[in-house]
Parts: sequence; C-alpha cells; structure tokens
Amino acid sequence: MRKTLWMTITGGLLALVSSGHAAIKATDLAVVEANAWRARMGFHLLAIRGDNPEDREALRVLLAEGEKDTAALKAEAEPASEKDAAAIGDAWQALSARAVDNPLASLGYADYAAMSEMNTTTLAVVELADSAQADDSAYLDIVDLSVAMQRVASEYVALAAFPSAGLPTGTGLEPMDFAMEAKQIDDSLVNLQKKYQNDAVASDVLAFVSQRWAFVRSSVPKMNDTESSKVPYLFYRYATQVAERVDELVAGQ
Repeated sequence: MRKTLWMTITGGLLALVSSGHAAIKATDLAVVEANAWRARMGFHLLAIRGDNPEDREALRVLLAEGEKDTAALKAEAEPASEKDAAAIGDAWQALSARAVDNPLASLGYADYAAMSEMNTTTLAVVELADSAQADDSAYLDIVDLSVAMQRVASEYVALAAFPSAGLPTGTGLEPMDFAMEAKQIDDSLVNLQKKYQNDAVASDVLAFVSQRWAFVRSSVPKMNDTESSKVPYLFYRYATQVAERVDELVAGQ
C-alpha cells in the first residue's frame, strides 16, 4: 500500500518532466538534490534539538535559497526544459511546506504521516532533478559526492530523531546500508582527489570534504546498532559545511 502510494506520487510528478534536450546545468540540478536531502535533515533536527530557533531559522534560509534556485531554473530554462524546471519548482514547494512542520518537534508526538510525507516530498524533488535533461557541467562529480553525503546524513539524522523515520516509511524502500554507503563515499573521495590533484581549487575543496567526512565516518556503520552512541548534530553540521563549500565551488564557475 505504501509502495503504491509512493509510486503514484512520484509517477505523477515524473510525468511532468519533458523528454527534450535541456539547457539546465547538471550541477544546478545536483545542488537542488543535495538541498532536498538537507531540508529533510533540517526537519528531523527540529525534533532532536527541541524546535531550536536557530535550527528553524537555518531551515527557513535553506528553503528560501532552494525556492530561489528552482525559480532560477525555470526563468533560465530553454523551451525544451521548461516543464522540467516547473515540475521541480512545484515539488520544492511541497517539500518546503512539509519541512517546516514537524509535530514531533512542536507537539511532542510522532506523526507517521508527517514522516512519510517528508520522505515522499524529498524523494520527489530528488527524482525529478535526477531525471531532468541537463547539460554537462564542470565539477559535477564533486557535487554528486556532496549529494551522496547529504543523503547519508539525512537518513542518519532521521533515524537518530526517531527509529521509524527512515526512508522506508511511506516509500517501500529498503533500509539504508550505511556501511556500503560509507565505503562508496570513501572510494569516491580517493578517486576524485586523484582526478583533481592538479586543480588547486578543486583539491582544496576535496581536502575540506575529506576532513569533515573523517570526523563522522566511524559512526556511520554503527547506525544499525541500537546500543551505539549517535552524533546527529555533528553529522548535520559537517554535512552542511560540505554542501556549502561545494556550492561555492560550483558558483565560481
């Protein structure tokens, strides 16, 4: 039932995506994906830290930036990519409306419908951005690394907030294999550092990413261990710093 609901929601949104050639930059779409995972992370952080005003303000700023980014996609899109951009903008609006309303944070009770909707609205943005036609962009592989980190961080924080808040809730997806995800990030970092060893700007960003990843890496495979201590705010903070640093790299192009 939940899987059917997820397929219906996503299928309806994906149907809006055009099949024509698009002038949207692939890195811009990847940044939208990363920010969707960050919005989900911010939603669950509200519960972890008792609806902290600073956390709510940070989430508000992120959602506003996302709205600006998706509006820019639509404004700058060529005719062939207008439907893609419009669909992403609509999906972002749905995600934003859900992200600022976490009953566990504001009322103290776990609302499974809210958690499910947070998952489906996040995944809708991610799927639409990933499926949209796009032009090649410099440093796309580095932005993709950031997306992978934000996805892991988002699930980490969600499960730390509430054991039933993970991606399977409302989507029919399998639980995340944190050990496998961490290994893939490790391998990507090694490969990217080799690839960009002669690019001073990219190398500096990757060194920063590697440092931040090292701070939380050891805790990732332990997420499935109910007895292990969790560091959700640390993960949130470092993942956010990674996303912001990578965004600066892309903006400089």
